[in-house]
Amino acid sequence: MQRRLKPGVFPIVIIVLQLSLLFTFFFDVPVARQVIGFLFLTLLPGYAIVRLLKLKLERVETVLFSVGSSLAFLMISTFFMNLVFPVIGIAKPLAPIPMLIIANSMLVVLVIMEWRSSANIEFPIEPSKLALFGIILLLPLVLTIIGVYLVRIPPHVNNTILLIMFITISALVGLASLQRKFFPKAVLPILLFVVSVALLLHTSLFSSNLQGGDIFGENFVFRSTLANLYWDPAIMGRLSAMLSITLLPTAYSLILNMDSTWVLKIVFPMIFAFVPLALYQMYKTRLSTEICFFSAFFFVSNLVFFNELAQLARQMIGELFYVLLFLTLFSKSVKGSRKWLLFFAFSFGLVVSHYAMAYIFLAFIVATWFISRLRKGGTKITMSLVVLLGILVFAWYIYTSQASNFNDLLGTVNYVGKGFASDFFNAQSRGGQVLQAVGVSGISTYWHVIGRYVYYATEGLIIVGLALMLLKERISFFNDDYNVLVFLNLILLGACIIVPNFSGTFNASRFYHVTLFFLAPLCVLGGVKLMKLISRNKINEKILSMILVLCLLIPFFFFQTGFVYEVTKEASYSLPLSSYRIDPLTQANLGLLTDAEVHAGDWISENAGFYRNISADASSLNILVYTNVKIRSDVFPATPIPSSSYIFLREYNVADGIVFSDLSQYGSFNLTQIVPPLNDTNLTYSNGLNQVYSVP
Repeated sequence: MQRRLKPGVFPIVIIVLQLSLLFTFFFDVPVARQVIGFLFLTLLPGYAIVRLLKLKLERVETVLFSVGSSLAFLMISTFFMNLVFPVIGIAKPLAPIPMLIIANSMLVVLVIMEWRSSANIEFPIEPSKLALFGIILLLPLVLTIIGVYLVRIPPHVNNTILLIMFITISALVGLASLQRKFFPKAVLPILLFVVSVALLLHTSLFSSNLQGGDIFGENFVFRSTLANLYWDPAIMGRLSAMLSITLLPTAYSLILNMDSTWVLKIVFPMIFAFVPLALYQMYKTRLSTEICFFSAFFFVSNLVFFNELAQLARQMIGELFYVLLFLTLFSKSVKGSRKWLLFFAFSFGLVVSHYAMAYIFLAFIVATWFISRLRKGGTKITMSLVVLLGILVFAWYIYTSQASNFNDLLGTVNYVGKGFASDFFNAQSRGGQVLQAVGVSGISTYWHVIGRYVYYATEGLIIVGLALMLLKERISFFNDDYNVLVFLNLILLGACIIVPNFSGTFNASRFYHVTLFFLAPLCVLGGVKLMKLISRNKINEKILSMILVLCLLIPFFFFQTGFVYEVTKEASYSLPLSSYRIDPLTQANLGLLTDAEVHAGDWISENAGFYRNISADASSLNILVYTNVKIRSDVFPATPIPSSSYIFLREYNVADGIVFSDLSQYGSFNLTQIVPPLNDTNLTYSNGLNQVYSVP
C-alpha cells in the first residue's frame, strides 16, 4: 500500500530529523541521542545521495544503497577533513561539530532540491496490521536483550530466555515457509534483518568487554584516533590503514557519545546485519522470494556469521561493501554514470575497510572480466571498472602504513608458493578447520556427531544443487557473470582443501563464510530439486521448501547456535548459553575477558607508570592492550624477567598453573618455570582471581 506525501512534506520531515539530532546532541539526551544519531549517520546522508542520483529502486534496495552510501560518505568526508584541516591550522580535524556540518550539508542540498516534490511512502502490509506484525517481529530482539541481561548475571546459568529466543526465531522462519497464510512476502526482508540483529547481539552483548582476537588491535587504533581527533596511518601497521576501524567508528563515537567498546559491540553488528539483507536482494535478481529468504537464513545460521564475524570489526564493514558492489553490478535499476559512481564509492569503502576482502573481490572481478572476453559474451564488468578498482587497491595499500598491507600480500603469496610442493601430501597443512569440514576430525560425542552430519548434509546439498543445475538444467558456468562468480567461489573453496597452507592465510571458516555469499542458494536449491526429483515432480516447490526448512535448516540452526549442546549438556562453545560450564582456559581461548581480568588490567594501567614492563602470557596481552598498558612482553620458560617488571597472571594461570608463551597448544609451560620464581617476587595486587607480582 502506498501513501503519497504532499509537496513540501518530505523536506519538512528531513528538517525535523535534523533538528532532533542537533537537540539530542547539544543537550546530550540519553538513548535518544544514540538512536537518532545512529539512524541519521547510517541512513540519511546516503538516502540524500540516492535521491539526488534519481535512482528508481525497490524499497529494500533503497535502504541498502542508502546505508552503503552513508558509510562511504562518512569515510570519504572524514578522510578529507583529516587531510585538509591540518593544512589550514586545525590540529584536531575530527571534531564533532565539523562532522555534523558536513553530514547535514548533504541533507540541506536535498531539502532545497526536493522542496516542491512529492514522495510515496510504501507500507509492506496493511496499516491496520502494522502493530501486530511489529510485535511479532520485535519479539526476537526483545528476548535477546532480556536473555543476554539475565545470562550476564553470575553464575551465568539463567539462559532460559535465550533458549526461548532461538525457538522463537525457528518458529518464525517455519511460519515464513507458509508465508501466504502467515507472512506477506514484503515482510520477509524485515524478518531476516531482525533475525540477523538478534543473533549478532546475543553474542556481542554477552560480555561488557570486547571479545575475540583481532578486535583488540582494531579497538586500539580506533581509540588512538578518537583520543587524538586525528587519523595517523602509521599507528599500528596494516590496521591503521583501515578507515573502517579508525575514522568511521570515531564519527559514530563522537556523534552518539558512545565508548569505543559499545560502538564495536552494538553499532557495528547493527550495520553488519544489512549484509544478509543485501544477499537476499542480490538473490532476487535470479531466484524466487522463498529460495532467497531461506538461502539468506542458511547464511546467517552458520556459526561464523554471528560468532566469529561479530569479533572482526573491519570485516563486518568490508563485507557490506563487498556484497553492495555485487548488488550494484547486478541491479537492473542502476545504469550508466550512476553505476560507475556507486561502484567507485563502494570500492573505496571496501578497499579502506578490509584488505583481504578487497583482494578477493579484485581477483573475482578480474577473472570474471577475463572469462567474459574468452567467451565473447556480454558482461556487466567493464575494463574501466576493473582499472578503477585496481588503482584504488594498490594505490591505497602501497602508499599507506608503509605499504604493510601490500607487503603482507607478497609475503602470503611467497609463503603459500614455497610450501606447495613440500607440504602437498601433509594433511595437517590444511589446518584443523579444513580437516573437520571434510570429516577427518571433530568431537566424537553422540550429539556432536549428529551435528557434524547435519553440517555435512548442507555441504552435500551445495554439491547436489550444483550438479543438478549443470546436468538437469544444462546451465553453463560461463553463460553469464553470476554463474562465473559461483564457479570462482567453488575454486576458492577448493583451494582451501587442495593447496597447502592456503586456508590459514585468512582462516578456513572465514573462507567458507565468504564463499557462501554465492553458494548458499545452492544448498536450498539442491535440497528442493533433489526432493522434487525423488517425488517425480508430484509435490509443489513451496511445500518442498517448507520440508527442507523444517527437516534441515532449522535443525542446522539449532546445532550451530549451540542450542542442542546446551539442552543435552554436551561440550559447547556457545558462551552466551554455556559459559557457566566452560572452564576459564577454554573461555580465554575463545577470547573472553572477564570483568575481574579487566579490573586487574585497569589497576596495572593506573599504577605501573609509563616505563614499567608488564610480562604476561600470550593470551593475556589482549587484556593489557584493552586496558591501555603501554609496555608489554611475553613470558617464556626459564627466561629471566627484568627487575622492576610486573608479572600479570590471569584467572586460568592462577587456577591451572599453566602459562602460554604463544597461542598454540605447544607453547604452554608450568607456572613454576617462570624466572625468577614467584616466591622470590612480591604479590602486589590480587582480586581473588587474578594476581600481579612485582619483580625486585
